[in-house]
Amino acid sequence: MAFMNQSGCGGRLLRNWAGVCVALVLVVLLVYFEIFLLIRWSQTPAEGTKMAVSPLDMASESIDDMFDGCRSATASAIDLFGVFEWQVNINFSYAWALVEKKAKKPVHKHLKDDHAVVMYIFTRYASIRQTFNKALKTGKDNYSTGRFRFHYFYYYLTDAVQALSKYPTSCRTVYHRTGERFDQNIVNTNVRFGAFIWASSSKQPSWSYNNISCFEIFTCFGGDITYYSSSKQRGQVLIPTYEVFKVTDIVTNDPWCRVVYKLQSTKTPRTDQNCKLYPNPTETPFIVKLVLWHGGNVFMLACFSLLMLTSFILVKQRHVGFVAAVLGAQLVLIIVAFMWS
Repeated sequence: MAFMNQSGCGGRLLRNWAGVCVALVLVVLLVYFEIFLLIRWSQTPAEGTKMAVSPLDMASESIDDMFDGCRSATASAIDLFGVFEWQVNINFSYAWALVEKKAKKPVHKHLKDDHAVVMYIFTRYASIRQTFNKALKTGKDNYSTGRFRFHYFYYYLTDAVQALSKYPTSCRTVYHRTGERFDQNIVNTNVRFGAFIWASSSKQPSWSYNNISCFEIFTCFGGDITYYSSSKQRGQVLIPTYEVFKVTDIVTNDPWCRVVYKLQSTKTPRTDQNCKLYPNPTETPFIVKLVLWHGGNVFMLACFSLLMLTSFILVKQRHVGFVAAVLGAQLVLIIVAFMWS
């Protein structure tokens, strides 16, 4: 009888260890799968393959925080958002780990390593760029909540563009090509893109060959990101979400593009959400969800909190690449907790 009990216990122990091994294998496969996707998605696909007519207006549902008057306060809290968002944006966290050593060291005033990395990621990975811009265009109601998962990315990209913009000393003309169709009955109206627009001083940028709708843009708030971009082309400019343009003309059947929209900066930005993030910069929705989800398991919460603290310290010490390893440990912890519960 004792032998049978020992055999039963041994069998359960063996099954538990087997489960742990399977979990570890899954984590390894997940890591390699994510890296494979990032490498594959780094090839820029044709953007906007659907031929439906998209609106070109003031993008009233977009995120447009300029951090005007709260930049320093937001900067002191944004790392905490970054820790949470690395838990849910697996592609983003692994992309960061992959390019952290490739991004150039900042040479411009007010810029640091994180600014350089986000600009490199934005220009390197089309999938992240498109997902991020899509979230910006419709994310007004989700901003300052856990449903918007790019606070860290948005803050550093916005801050970088502002640091690299020459406004009010000078403006510049740049060009942008897309595969989308837009409304053409908008001459003499004001519009915003509601997303970050990667434009070029050349009509033939190396990252886009679409010729459905093109833009000749006179921008005053765009920042020159050429030095920090993953592309080697000259004259690269990133236009922020909040810049307002007047549509001065629309040209059809141009040799360059089927429809060319000519935009002139109004030199007056529009921001409906300025500093909206700052009043509640320490929201922790993911920890609360975890406690409720797992019934308040004390051991689980303690381990998870320790890993979160480790992630935060790594971020503060600028060892962001190691956060990916912490994410893997968290996934193993969650799987094991379910097995033993």
